[in-house]
Formats: sequence, structure tokens, C-alpha cells
Amino acid sequence: MLFLLRTAGIAFPLLVLGAWFIPPWGWGLPLLMGIVWPYGGGLLYLAGLTTDRKYRGAWIGGLVGWIGSLAFLWQLWPFSHPSPGSLRVGSFNMDAAHYRRPQIERLIDSLHRWHPDILCLQEVYLGDYSAKAFAQKLGYPYFTFLDAGGHTGMFVAAKWPIQHSRNLLLLPGTTNGLQEVLIVLPHGEKAKLLHVHFPSYRLGRKESWRWGWWRSVWSHHRHFAETLWQHIQGWRGPLWVCGDFNALPYHPLYLRLWQKLHDAFYASTWGEGPTWKHPWLRIDYIWSSRPAQWYGVRWIPSQAHGYVEAHFPLEGKPEKPVPLQTAGR
Repeated sequence: MLFLLRTAGIAFPLLVLGAWFIPPWGWGLPLLMGIVWPYGGGLLYLAGLTTDRKYRGAWIGGLVGWIGSLAFLWQLWPFSHPSPGSLRVGSFNMDAAHYRRPQIERLIDSLHRWHPDILCLQEVYLGDYSAKAFAQKLGYPYFTFLDAGGHTGMFVAAKWPIQHSRNLLLLPGTTNGLQEVLIVLPHGEKAKLLHVHFPSYRLGRKESWRWGWWRSVWSHHRHFAETLWQHIQGWRGPLWVCGDFNALPYHPLYLRLWQKLHDAFYASTWGEGPTWKHPWLRIDYIWSSRPAQWYGVRWIPSQAHGYVEAHFPLEGKPEKPVPLQTAGR
């Protein structure tokens, strides 16, 4: 029994590290370890600490390493508490397919109250609203809508002109997609926004127990990740990548983005992090070309996803913007 426990204590963290370097579409074990590790890893080391006194020091070291790895999900040691910046970007998966109108309006009321400068919404269900009426209800003059059919899709709203918008990807029969949006900031600089909604694993549902389903999701994730990376490369101005990645920080895409961009999560205060309830996981992100000044997650009752917001410095001198036609209208 102790032999199996010791073997697991060595193999488990190695497989988690492998999740950062071995793409899940190559083989599935690192991804599974990444999902189990945040909570199962602690139980493993506590079991070793209480039953294997011979290697107590090693088990304590493993427990400390496990706590350190949680810092990718929960903010355990913030470096500073800066004041909010002047440019606010928000992202929220409404998970709102076929909700009744009162529930849609409750979500709209919360989003209208928070009202970031740029708002990215995934799994939007418009109900009997038009896209224009939906944007007006949220309080934005500019918007673009990736229409997935059935009044569902992805939605970007902004206080400033949207110069250009195009749909780079849309998975048929779903709201999983990738939008590219160019926004003209108040000082005249153009910023690129890449709005993403990666396919879900639907953990716990009937299809999630089929190996073919996992292979299909990995194949789509690979295509989404490669397309996203292509449109990050070469852009010199302000850049944001935000949305629902349906992936933990223990993922090779996370390391790849980390080499180029800043994860706004690291500007959060103590205890922030997870964006998905029960189990607490961090799968929604705001990445940027400039470090964030502040980051926070807010929760709406009865919603599985948290609303994520990050604040950034607004650089440059204000200029009179050139009137532009609203994208999507």
C-alpha cells in the first residue's frame, strides 16, 4: 500500500507538469490530471503525511508544492493592490440558452450596472430582443454579434467605435466561436480584441463518458488554439484576448499565451480566481498586451460562471474620434 502511495506521490505531479507541455489532443492523461490535481493532490499528500512517516519531509515538500500550484487558480499572495485603471474590460459567459425573459433581464440589469468600457459575452440568448435592442438595453452605442442561430451567439459591446469585426470561427450547431474586433480608443489608437468561446467538455453529462467525445473536443480545441495564435502574432497595438477557454491554467495553451501576453488574474486581490462554480475552477480569462491594474470576479445568483473584469491604463492623448459605422448594425 505504501509503495502505491509513494508511486502516486511521484507520478501525480509529473503528469500535472506534463499537462503544460503535452497537448491534450496528443494524449488525454495530462488534462485529466490537471482537472483532478487542484483538489485531489492535497488529499494525496495529506494521506502520505499521515501514513508514511519515513518520508515525512518529502510529503511536506509535496504539500507545499501543491499549495503553490493552487496559486494558478486562487490568488494566494498578491504583490500589490493598485487602484483601478481607466479602461475596463469585462467578460461573462451568460450560459443563457433558452432562458425566460425575466432571467435574461436580470442578467442585463447586472451587466448594465457594472458597465465596463468593453464587454464580451459568450453563450448569449437574445430571446425576443434584436441585437440592436439588446445593446441598447445594456447601454452601449456600438456592438457586434456573432450569430450562431436560434437567437444565440457571442456578443461584443463597446463605448467606443467598432471599426471592424469578423467571425474567424464558429462551430456548427453551437455558440463556440472566435471573433476578431478592432476598436478605436479615445486617443485614436486601434486595439484588437479576440473574443473566444472554446468547446466545453460537458463534464458529468452522458457524452463526457465517451472517449470519442473527448477526442472530438480536443480536435476542436487544437483548431481554436492554432487560429487564435495566428491572429495574435504580428499585432503591435493594444490587444485583449478574453472569453471562456474551457481550460485550466494547467494547459499548454496557457504557457504559450503567457510567453506573449499578461494574464490579468495576477492583478487580483487575495482569494480571487475561480470563474466556474462547483468545483471551483478558473476557465474564463482576460489576457492583454499590457499588464492589468486590477482584476476581479463577481457572481450573479443561479449562474455557474462568474463575471470577470480587468482594469488597464488608458495611454495616449485624447483625440477627436472619426465617426465610424457601428459593426453589426
